[in-house]
Amino acid sequence: MFKNYVICQRKIQIEASDFPSDCVDWRIFEADFDTPDFSVKCNVTEPLPKAEGVLCGKSGDFSVYCKGETVFRKRDMGRLEGSLTKYDCKNPLDCEIFFTPQSAPVFMDERYFWTSVPLAQYLLMKKAVLMHASFIDIGGSAVLFSAPCGTGKSTQAELWRVHRNAEIINGDKAGVYLENGKAFAGGIPFCGTSGICKNRDLPLKAIVLLSQGKENAAKHLTGVEALQGVIKNIYLDLLAPMEKQMCIDFVIELLSSVPVISLQCTPDERAVEELEKLL
Repeated sequence: MFKNYVICQRKIQIEASDFPSDCVDWRIFEADFDTPDFSVKCNVTEPLPKAEGVLCGKSGDFSVYCKGETVFRKRDMGRLEGSLTKYDCKNPLDCEIFFTPQSAPVFMDERYFWTSVPLAQYLLMKKAVLMHASFIDIGGSAVLFSAPCGTGKSTQAELWRVHRNAEIINGDKAGVYLENGKAFAGGIPFCGTSGICKNRDLPLKAIVLLSQGKENAAKHLTGVEALQGVIKNIYLDLLAPMEKQMCIDFVIELLSSVPVISLQCTPDERAVEELEKLL
């Protein structure tokens, strides 16, 4: 069985014997096309194939190995074997995921599906990244509020909705991509606990890096400060060296066309007024 999705204007084809139950957030990203930009085949097998190459590092449940341009992402599942993803950093049409019969129902569930499928890694190959950000539409342009969990992304997005009639496109995640040197934000098919997930692509006006404070203060960031601030909020573990370099190159190119703003903010309309001065 095949399912096709378009995310950040990138065409993704997934082959699997079974998919999670119908999910509204996903259905709005389904599309018809003949030739994908990226394809992944999901296999159920036991035992799992072995990861090959050199261990690059571990992050959470993932262990990442590299063998030339090929990346192996092993995902643990407690005492059981979990999954193994194998893909080529230079060939986005060459990707396979292997599950055991025990792990397949878990990792193909809607809570884990898009991390089982290497969406963030694939998008990076096509000049796009996923960011931890609340994505709002202000008059046809995108503004992203980006910060670690608990900082106030959703609060600031809601303030703009209430006080400036902005529309919230995604409450927790956003895609960022480049087309012909121009930056765009795109909706993605998962949204954390916010419950707000829409399929919309808009020119990217600004990336706003949030921190909490007793007073409001906004300033433009440039150079290394902007680079580091954006990269630490990208949804990617960067364990594979080639992916780390691809990410750095992407953000450097992104910063040539999109302003990055640091906003120390309070949870009220004063924060909206302060940010408006720079937007």
